[in-house]
Amino acid sequence: MNPFLIKGYISPLFFCNRVKESEMLISAIRNNQDITLFGLRRYGKSALIHHVFHQLQKEYVCVYADIWGTSSIEEFTKELVNGLISSEVFAKQKTTTKLFNLLKSLGASFSIGTDGLPTVDVIFNSRNQQFKSLEELFNFLNQLEIPILFAIDEFQEIKKYDNNVPFEGKLRSLIQQSNNTVFIFSGSEHHLLNELFNEYSRPFYQSTRMVSIGKIDKGDYHAFIAGKFKKVKKDINPEIIDYILEISHLHTYYVQAMANFVYGQEKTPSSISEFDALYREYILEKHVFYSELPERLTKQQFSVLKGIAKTRLVESPTSASFMEISRIRSASSMHRAINSLLDKQLIIKEEGKLRLYDVFLEHYLKFVL
Repeated sequence: MNPFLIKGYISPLFFCNRVKESEMLISAIRNNQDITLFGLRRYGKSALIHHVFHQLQKEYVCVYADIWGTSSIEEFTKELVNGLISSEVFAKQKTTTKLFNLLKSLGASFSIGTDGLPTVDVIFNSRNQQFKSLEELFNFLNQLEIPILFAIDEFQEIKKYDNNVPFEGKLRSLIQQSNNTVFIFSGSEHHLLNELFNEYSRPFYQSTRMVSIGKIDKGDYHAFIAGKFKKVKKDINPEIIDYILEISHLHTYYVQAMANFVYGQEKTPSSISEFDALYREYILEKHVFYSELPERLTKQQFSVLKGIAKTRLVESPTSASFMEISRIRSASSMHRAINSLLDKQLIIKEEGKLRLYDVFLEHYLKFVL
């Protein structure tokens, strides 16, 4: 089995570091503190949550719901219920009847999907019914009388719902009454999470412990990768590991994906040049995902995007050198392009410097175009 996972969580054996963050989360959970967990997308928030679940599974019934892409209270409630029926709650005989009663009261249809996992469909006719269904869901949690750890991933999505403030108020009220449930609110859009939890006028104002995750230490990641190769007696040039860590910006998913790629080679490349030759073909495979990008951007935006990809990290986008690389003539045009690319989440500002959010797109634009 390839030890460099690019989806899901298996066990601590395949998980690198995050010791400090894990300890902070576990300490807060055991002290009945709700948590807001922030990290850039693909930095390993979901894996960290499941890593904590693994360590606390004997103390709590752990429930995970991902609300990414939801656009309404109806979809939010549906994903929370799906999280419940996919958890150990559904496996406990004493709670099964209560869970089916909950589904019945919600008017939910229950089915087994093609993937073998149970799913529900919930349809509401009015906002009052939506709020009533939320109340029934939380009443169900409270009646279980067992400790529950409930993680709601990409929680900032609720900020985008219609009439989100009344919903936030209702949700906050219900959470305050849940004495047996600790919540983890995880998200990847810092400004939205900040508005939800740090604005005085918002219902969730300073109601949680704030935890953020950043890059894994380079030395720790190097040792982790080298150790996995050594375990199966595969040789890997330490320079290749360092190179992967450098060109990936230590962005967790991309480190894992590149290490996974090298590990999967029948013959491990012995030098950086050999790695580059193989990796170029790997990046070319992604042409189908990136080929339409120029059509979705203005010429100036695409030109700036390519300029950032070639430069890797840009501290001063209006400098003469970067303006020349990007072929932008005025500072105002550069500012407009940068702001648009930030809004589209194609680029991010990290440690005061701009870079592409998608590391593979950076490499595609740099090495292929």
